[in-house]
Amino acid sequence: MTSTPPLLRVERLSITGPSGRLVDNVSLCVGHGRTLALIGESGSGKSLTALSLMGLLPPALSVEPGARVALEAQALPITDERAMRAVRGRRIAMVFQDPMACLNPYLTIGFQIDEALMAAGERTRDRRRERRDALLGDVELSPALARRYPHELSGGQQQRVMTAIALAGEPKLLVADEPTSALDATIAAEVIGLLRRLQAERRMAMLFITHDLGVASALAHDIAVMKSGAIVEHGAAATILAHPAQPYTQRLVSARQALARGARHAGHAEGEDAPAATVSNLTVDYPGRGWFDRPVRAVDAVSLSVPAGRTLGIVGESGSGKSTLAGVVAGLRRPSSGDVQLLGTSLAATGWRFPPATRRACQIIFQNPAGALNPRLTVASLLAEPLGLAGLPRRERRERAVAAVEEVGLKPAHLDRYPHELSGGQRQRVCIARALLSQPRVLVCDEVVSALDMTVQVDVLTLLRDLQERRRFAMLFIGHDLDVVGWISDEVAVMHKGAVVEIGPAKQVLGAPTHPYTRRLLASRTHPSPSDSRADGSTA
Repeated sequence: MTSTPPLLRVERLSITGPSGRLVDNVSLCVGHGRTLALIGESGSGKSLTALSLMGLLPPALSVEPGARVALEAQALPITDERAMRAVRGRRIAMVFQDPMACLNPYLTIGFQIDEALMAAGERTRDRRRERRDALLGDVELSPALARRYPHELSGGQQQRVMTAIALAGEPKLLVADEPTSALDATIAAEVIGLLRRLQAERRMAMLFITHDLGVASALAHDIAVMKSGAIVEHGAAATILAHPAQPYTQRLVSARQALARGARHAGHAEGEDAPAATVSNLTVDYPGRGWFDRPVRAVDAVSLSVPAGRTLGIVGESGSGKSTLAGVVAGLRRPSSGDVQLLGTSLAATGWRFPPATRRACQIIFQNPAGALNPRLTVASLLAEPLGLAGLPRRERRERAVAAVEEVGLKPAHLDRYPHELSGGQRQRVCIARALLSQPRVLVCDEVVSALDMTVQVDVLTLLRDLQERRRFAMLFIGHDLDVVGWISDEVAVMHKGAVVEIGPAKQVLGAPTHPYTRRLLASRTHPSPSDSRADGSTA
């Protein structure tokens, strides 16, 4: 009996740029109705491989001669832009990581889906409207959303719209580039379930790019592992997750398993340390958009405290108020009512004007290190700036900067580099070093590892934990990955619709939750379990 040829076959794909070869002799295949997860760290070549299949490589990069890419046994003209226009959106389509960067903010959702349908050959207006409503229904959105603009949708809704646009041409292969990495656990689980259902209904193949092994386990029949531009391991998902053969794959699997075990360092006895930060009955309202719109309550009467040397993790879905709360504690946002006490100083009593000593004592690290660092300054200049504001003489700043980067695991040579010359993990280490220059007593971490690869996440979390044990600062750690929050936190607070619905020791809240919303969050977690993989060959 002759085996069915794969839907997509890639052979000897190499991509070069000004700095040399970036993708090295990649070969892979995706079967009909099956999902191949392409995993690996940042810079491994995953996204470049996907972009090359779509004919969307940046102008500075090129596919080397000798590569062969075939879809349904027909060669794809990936180096011919004119020919690829007849292929993209019809035979092969792509869902990108950041939907807000792909959707036109000036056009309604309905208009943008309509454009995709016209490109797919649907010329009749009534037929396009009928198919548009059907596509919105396929991705579990109301047709009424067609009149809205992208900024009026949540992150999960935006990603569903991107999926609807990709499906407009009835593609045989869907390429998904990290479509769940920026989403909260519950929303990510919904998008994963949606993709599985759509794949089963349409008998569609999928190339799914991710750095989350839990997501790969939930979606993939097969897994290909990339490192430094090359495929180092390729096989059935269950086999790779249970018995990884390559050392790099073993590190990826063990890193995720370590987070799932919740191995937080031993905490201190209750009441041993006085609170470094206390939030009392805090409320934050945002004004409505129109004259008669009611204010939106982002934080609703929240009270909590963080002792010195301990970590309070805050979890919840997008819009729950986590980042708003962090902004108030860090002095970046003024609340409507309530109080925050930092090291015994009432901020409400100061009119929310941070005394200089208090501001230096509370620092914040943001989610996106690339956006938090000035791209025009070297690391040395980025660290010298806060040292200058603190009054340190110029001749001593370099010495302090060297000590700061060494403390976070970087080398003095990194001081002369610009942010774009560093990896994501290195940029986040620079942000941590900068935050620690003022010897803070309270550190606010807002989604600091969500954009990092699995092994880099563990490195950064371990660094934060070790620094906290040495310096004894309190940490408010905000995240949407429950395993990450549980691993680093002594206590966990769960926020929902602006309010804290459950708070307590991390082991208790994440192990035996009492609130229905917390149980729903825990049920949405994805773990790299071989038993959950789809390597049995099913497409459902």
